[in-house]
Amino acid sequence: MKKSSMPQYSRVKTCGVQKQGSDYRVVSGILEDELYAMECEICVHWPELTIKTVNAEMKRFTTERCLLAGKVFRDCEGWQIDSGLDGRIKKELGRNGCRHMAILIVDCLHSLVRAELARELQAALLVDAGLDRKEFLNNFLHRNPGLGNYLKIH
Repeated sequence: MKKSSMPQYSRVKTCGVQKQGSDYRVVSGILEDELYAMECEICVHWPELTIKTVNAEMKRFTTERCLLAGKVFRDCEGWQIDSGLDGRIKKELGRNGCRHMAILIVDCLHSLVRAELARELQAALLVDAGLDRKEFLNNFLHRNPGLGNYLKIH
């Protein structure tokens, strides 16, 4: 078998969402490749769409600034999930800590919102299999103002 001259590269990124009681969601993220290895865990107060806690841990990194991620990313505790959150995390936190961690946290928060939408849709379909999904989405966005712009749903 002929060996490929192409360099091998692999990156794994995962996001998982857990429901913690009726009011809290915990989203966990992992990113690993040859250069970086990091984990984050974000607790969100769901009815208020507010970040309660953030734990960010760098295992493998390229600059000393990346080591600041654990401390820097705690600054977003109390921030609201809204249309300005992604830019705020990338600009205010990623530049002062680790930009790869910033992107992982943004991906985790998007996964959380999508998971909640899917969770609510699944529960609604159990009650009414003929549910109008467009109406359901409109009701979800009405109950959670700001998420339409956050997910870029118009």
